[in-house]
Amino acid sequence: MVRSHPKRARAAACVNCRMRKRRCSPIGDGHGCELCRSLSIPCGLDDPYHASRPSTIQGTTMQTSREVFHELVLLYFRFIHNVIHTMIHEASFMHQFNQGTASRVHVYAMCALAARFSDNPAFHGIARGSRGKIYISEAVHFAQPSIIIPSLESMQGLILIGYYYGGEGDGKAKHIYTGLARLHAETLSLWEVPNDGTPLSQEEHRRTWLSVNIASDWSAIDISIEPVSLNHGLQVDLLKFDDIAFQSLDPDQFQGPYRLPSSPYNMWAYMARTLGIFNKTSVLLRRMSQGLIPFDDYCQEAALLEGRLDQWEESLPLSLRYTTENIMSSMKQRIGRTFLAMHIGYHHFRQILFFPFLDARRDHDNRKLTKGASQCKRSANIISEILRHSTDTPDCDLNCFIYGHIAVISSCIHLHTLLFSDNPEALSVARRWLLLNFKYLMDIKSYWPVVEHSVARLRKFHNCCQGSVSDPFVLDNWMARFVTEHTSYPSERQTSAVQPCDPGLESTTARSMCAELHTYDPANNVQTSSEVDHLSHLLDDEQVTSEALVNHALDWLLE
Repeated sequence: MVRSHPKRARAAACVNCRMRKRRCSPIGDGHGCELCRSLSIPCGLDDPYHASRPSTIQGTTMQTSREVFHELVLLYFRFIHNVIHTMIHEASFMHQFNQGTASRVHVYAMCALAARFSDNPAFHGIARGSRGKIYISEAVHFAQPSIIIPSLESMQGLILIGYYYGGEGDGKAKHIYTGLARLHAETLSLWEVPNDGTPLSQEEHRRTWLSVNIASDWSAIDISIEPVSLNHGLQVDLLKFDDIAFQSLDPDQFQGPYRLPSSPYNMWAYMARTLGIFNKTSVLLRRMSQGLIPFDDYCQEAALLEGRLDQWEESLPLSLRYTTENIMSSMKQRIGRTFLAMHIGYHHFRQILFFPFLDARRDHDNRKLTKGASQCKRSANIISEILRHSTDTPDCDLNCFIYGHIAVISSCIHLHTLLFSDNPEALSVARRWLLLNFKYLMDIKSYWPVVEHSVARLRKFHNCCQGSVSDPFVLDNWMARFVTEHTSYPSERQTSAVQPCDPGLESTTARSMCAELHTYDPANNVQTSSEVDHLSHLLDDEQVTSEALVNHALDWLLE
């Protein structure tokens, strides 16, 4: 049994007791010793990360032992950091954590994000997606005093809290906390890097500025607001350290002059260059969905954005191109997640840019339109391939909620192929990638409430595909929000009446297999290999139509 507040070893006497030559008796609740408590003075045994308020929410007791905190912070750096943001130097933070000087806002927010990934018995029986609630309440509590006292630390804490609410699907709360971080950045003129810090602190400054920019733009898109750039003259190319160097730096090296190492792995600088393209694409999609511009105008603007994406890809050094060799190389250098995150983001921007070309109402004999649809499907296929690498390659997991959204949009595009293509090879590829996407979504949906909701929307979209009189790929306002907003909850799509479709299972064997697909345990994320084997068997059963395969795979995914 894991104790929430284990007593410290008696050897760790506080300074006050040593000076008075008194026996130091820890109280055991994380708040110092008996002598210091009686004198109402600060104690060296105070646990800096002890919860300040009752540690139970809805029957769940927060685990606050130092061991659990340490485990969760490490899980945060493994699964979250350098995947959706880059702000904090890990070695420096872990040193502060071990010394008891790390920000409590940071620690609790990190735990709120990371508790879902823990296999610690202390969390047994608690649904993975619910474990962060009790930690985030403490993070918010500790963040309150800093709301009007901007600092680099406050910005980082607010961004972490914002990402937690993004994973909950609370786009408004995410935008509020991200907006506070943005206000702090503007108040401190964050784009002006101070000259009096160490090279490491200056780099954290730059990377925090970049992360605030990214989070601010994404959260604006999530609530259908046009993003406004926070770029006030500081260029992302001014990141001095590449990702490998920044990750591996020893803080003790900065006692004197330091020569910056050279390396081509500045992936965050490259990712930042695509941010403006994503913003323009999202705004363009929304404008066309609202009837503000015709499709011909969209095509002209899309061609310009396509050119910018092509230039970005061409600008990558050979070591950062999307190849199997580079994936393995980045994995060995402990930056595999960042590498895959960079490329899946790029292809997500391409798949949403070309999404309107899937509209069946348009004349697909037109070579330009056919090319656009092919580009959309190509990027959707590569996204599925990247997801496969993330699950098959050690230490390359992409388990953040943003990639669940990307997988859902990729799945919609595969559905388009299954609905409208008569090419046997394309149909076979789409079926396999769709199944792989569903396996990936099954793995991460229990971690993040917003992914479970996105998957439910995928079912509603599929229902539209089955029975709607109108083309479900028409870029109406619902569809524009669906493909661009990864933490929002759009209302129901208004479509023509949907008729239930024939399951199409002509194989008795297939029927019996599908009946065995619903034994998933969401609390502990247990998925038996036999379930996947059943779906794989359906995939290869030529008597099972694509529509039937999708129906039963969705049933498996949702139940």
